[in-house]
Amino acid sequence: MIQKTTQLLLFFIFSIVPTQAQNPIYKTIDSLKIALKQTKEDSDKTVLLTKLSSYSEYIGPDEAIKHAKKALFYAQKKHNEHQIGDTYANLGTAYEIKSDYAHALKNLYKALAIYENLNDVKSLTTVYNNIGLIYIDLKNYKQGLIFYNKALQLSYQSKKERNVSLLLNNIGDVHLQKKEYPKALNYFYKALIINKKLDDTEGIGLNLSNIGICYINLKNYEKGIEMLNKSIATYDDDLNLYNNYNTYDLGRAYYLMSQDEKYKKDKKALIDKSISLFENALQIFKKYKSLKDIQETYFYLSKTNKAKSNYEVALDCFEKYSRIKDSIFSKESEKKLANLEFQREIDLRDKQIEIQTLRINRDSRKVYFLITISTAVAAFLGLFLFLYDSKRRNNLLLKEKNILISNINSQKDKFYSIIAHDLRGPFNGFLGLTELMAEDIDMMSTEEIKFAAVNMRSSAKNLFALLENLLDWSRMEQDLIPFVPKEYPLKSTLLESIVTLQDNADKKGIIINTTISNAATLFTDKNMFQAIIRNIVLNAIKFTPKNGSIDIQEKEDFYNTVIVVKDTGIGMNPKTVENLFKLDVQNNRVGTEEEPSTGLGLILCKEFIEKHKGKIWVESEEGKGSTFYISFPNKNSGLI
Repeated sequence: MIQKTTQLLLFFIFSIVPTQAQNPIYKTIDSLKIALKQTKEDSDKTVLLTKLSSYSEYIGPDEAIKHAKKALFYAQKKHNEHQIGDTYANLGTAYEIKSDYAHALKNLYKALAIYENLNDVKSLTTVYNNIGLIYIDLKNYKQGLIFYNKALQLSYQSKKERNVSLLLNNIGDVHLQKKEYPKALNYFYKALIINKKLDDTEGIGLNLSNIGICYINLKNYEKGIEMLNKSIATYDDDLNLYNNYNTYDLGRAYYLMSQDEKYKKDKKALIDKSISLFENALQIFKKYKSLKDIQETYFYLSKTNKAKSNYEVALDCFEKYSRIKDSIFSKESEKKLANLEFQREIDLRDKQIEIQTLRINRDSRKVYFLITISTAVAAFLGLFLFLYDSKRRNNLLLKEKNILISNINSQKDKFYSIIAHDLRGPFNGFLGLTELMAEDIDMMSTEEIKFAAVNMRSSAKNLFALLENLLDWSRMEQDLIPFVPKEYPLKSTLLESIVTLQDNADKKGIIINTTISNAATLFTDKNMFQAIIRNIVLNAIKFTPKNGSIDIQEKEDFYNTVIVVKDTGIGMNPKTVENLFKLDVQNNRVGTEEEPSTGLGLILCKEFIEKHKGKIWVESEEGKGSTFYISFPNKNSGLI
């Protein structure tokens, strides 16, 4: 499989090198060279040389390195920190294009230190991305993703949507390389949404191509082929190199389909189509002299021709594949050897510095010994004062903790008193009905017996729900409920939790609307999450009159996912809202159809949400309904 270069390099000076025809770019380069010959000011030379070096993709990395080194000389002469950082960044980019990763990282880390000191968000985004790209090329995916995510976070903060889409694509490409196809699809689709908003044709085409490759690798060939064809349709130029990659990937898709038993009857037609596509792709790869791509295309041509019994052609293609592979391997080995040589020099220099440091340390020990003796007495005195102050602060803290524990115990005592009161009501009704039936059942009519039984069942259900909530709360307080958060699709998980409440809503003619994105996910403990949603939606049903509505929506940013449950119910006054989640305040109200409520369910919800390090709050006005907000931190927020 061809490893397409879908990870994009952010170029310094110009956030992205414009994707236009080459002639205007070369005219710009020529005008910069003319201006450089005419200027005599060092500061102007620095700017012109830095701009020239930023076009390393077009003038060649060696020429870009030469310009960047001259720019660095003038920038250091003027002590201009920002320009020094710019030249180091361009040097790193040029070495990166040469695959000289040791020199590239050395210069990019120098630029990074300067930009961090200057707090230059735009330049930091560029350098973070390019360092991440090097680590990915070196197959150090963990380190590469760290730098990509740093760049992505800065792009979100500065609202640079173009950079956000590029970085989402880069992160998706890492997961594609790691064969984590569902994760890759998630990032590619997010990038596609942004590029459609920006009307970025090339970005849309690239995202669709990557999505198609993911589906092909997931053996969903029809979907993959559909996406690749959509990608081809976005480009005006059929000879575009990206379109040629699409042609190659279509060839691979048809070949893989031909090997699948599911498409056995179409095998011959699929192989013929695959060969035609590979031959078309090969011509363009030869035009661009893309050896790696030519090699992989010959490999698949040998496999497809062999499957068609064209053994002579298959052998010829395989021999060409092998020759190119040996040539590429030789060149890559030379680069790796050069990088290892440079790394050895760095290690040797570090050892020399370490030896010099040891000598300095040896001479310094005598001075440190005298200083140590003179400061020992002061240290002992300081320690004594510290221990005294620490003991005093610990006593104050212990006193505060005792007061807090006393208040908590007082709250719990009151809470148990409230629960006992809530239990007594249903029990009294239940006992009264059983007593009535025990004494007068012979004189009661069928309707009276049925009425008593229905009321007993209702009381029993209410008692069971109250005891179940009380048990869950008690287990939560003792940390006995297992907490196993995972990533789940938000929409299906939420709908699954409220399906059992549909009968309650239907009886009151209440419509439940959900507006949840199919792509949205939530990092949560599934059982706890569904208990939270059930309690809050059931609450909304209780306090919403007949023929009302309940709307459930989702809002998401980089750090949190917020679920909003809004009803058209009777609402609450400010005092009720203030006491809603307090243990020591009785919050039980009856619903619009006399449904019982203890308030314990919301307290349990708050405990579950805080277990996720999330938040719950409510906005309400009497007669105008209530809106509950549940905020869960995202997996990449660093809070979980």
